[in-house]
Amino acid sequence: MNNLDIKDKTGGLEFIWANQHIKITASRIRLQKDGGVKGEVLISTDKDVILHRTQFNFSSSRIMTELTNKMKARFEQADWETIIEELCYHTIERTRQATPAKELWTSEEITKPEYLIYPIMPLKQPTVIFGEPGAGKSELALVFALCMILPWVDNPLGLSVPKRSYVPLLLDYEAEDDDVKWRLKCLQVGMGLPDLHINYLRCYVPLPDGIEQIEEEANRFGAEVLIIDSLTAASGGDPKEASTALAFFNALRRLKRTSLIIAQTSKDKEVKHKTILGSTIYEYYARSVWELRSTQEPGEDEINLALFHQKTNISALQQPMGFKLCFNEDQTTISHQDVKGIGQFLERMSATTQILEKLKEGAFTPKELCEALELARNTTDQALKRLRAKNKVIKFGDKVGLPHGFI
Repeated sequence: MNNLDIKDKTGGLEFIWANQHIKITASRIRLQKDGGVKGEVLISTDKDVILHRTQFNFSSSRIMTELTNKMKARFEQADWETIIEELCYHTIERTRQATPAKELWTSEEITKPEYLIYPIMPLKQPTVIFGEPGAGKSELALVFALCMILPWVDNPLGLSVPKRSYVPLLLDYEAEDDDVKWRLKCLQVGMGLPDLHINYLRCYVPLPDGIEQIEEEANRFGAEVLIIDSLTAASGGDPKEASTALAFFNALRRLKRTSLIIAQTSKDKEVKHKTILGSTIYEYYARSVWELRSTQEPGEDEINLALFHQKTNISALQQPMGFKLCFNEDQTTISHQDVKGIGQFLERMSATTQILEKLKEGAFTPKELCEALELARNTTDQALKRLRAKNKVIKFGDKVGLPHGFI
């Protein structure tokens, strides 16, 4: 017998033939559209002497024969026909094998979905924050990292954070470590926080191809959270292709960690309702999706930020959240602010919110509200009906306004 031992590894499999003194690691395994299986193999002795490394088609008889003959010439002591045949058989079977079905009982103890940072990041789920270039996405991601590392209980953003520290690993596909260190230092000084560090990995290959290294580094640091900056580079391939998005989320799922993913916005500037750049699969597979918008006057050192909740699978959509970032040489501060107070963000809010803000200026007819807010008449009428039912607006002849004392 060949005494074969097979171990599951993130992104692959490890085969050990103890009596043959051979070890093969199969990694970057992909199931092809035609049902074939491809990947990479690293062949070594049990003393970790590398014999061969190559891209490999586990489904091709011709390539199997070529590899068998090549290995016979390099290490003739082993039974390479059997080894390569077992390698291909078990890799194909495990790659094609679906997870067995199981029974889910309501009588079992059921855990309510939890948040790592409420209401932004659900625990053990992927969260996407997307926005225009320069909107402050990376800066905000570092602030969320501070919230989970410290943990920053009395943070000025009004966020609920975990009771214990969570360790993140920043997977950086865009910036360099010096840039991240500078931003982190400015936040630490500006907010009067203690010295701290963030675990950082500069990434050069897409997440599906680098999953083995990411898993190793995450384990080395004890990282429970992945911060991925940014989605397009981490996915690789054409972002418009569904297969690119599926490969990214399949790899992310194998890493089994909470994730915060920074993404770019769709390029159509004429569309009011922005989406994540690329395939709609990115939004479908994320458990929570937030759009980040920002405004900044030329020459000013302040940026107004607003997060709009676009999609969730575990709760109701959250109200928009507003923040202010202030830069002052080597210091950065961030604070919470009322997003409704920023005129540029008002159009992204619900019709009822826009109407209530407009009525703070006085009473208006429904037609005047439609014209001022650029809302359809039906939308305005429905919003006013809901507001009257809640006694938040009252009629003054042909106009509507706020009740006395309403804020």
